Amino acid sequence: MDRTSAILACGVTAFLCGAIRNQTRQTLEAGGVTVLPWLTGSETQVLDGYMRHALDDLAMPGTRV
Repeated sequence: MDRTSAILACGVTAFLCGAIRNQTRQTLEAGGVTVLPWLTGSETQVLDGYMRHALDDLAMPGTRV
């Protein structure tokens, strides 16, 4: 819970990640954070995909963003 609280306290509005626990996701979303899970790629690739609104290209197999 400490990391989740820190994320919320920092004013994060979007959280891009690979895997995430349901409880953590629910807590972040309840705090107003948009969670975009199941992404794969390097930090640069993910941030570039986010900026270009092209995260579907980075979704893990069998998932959608």
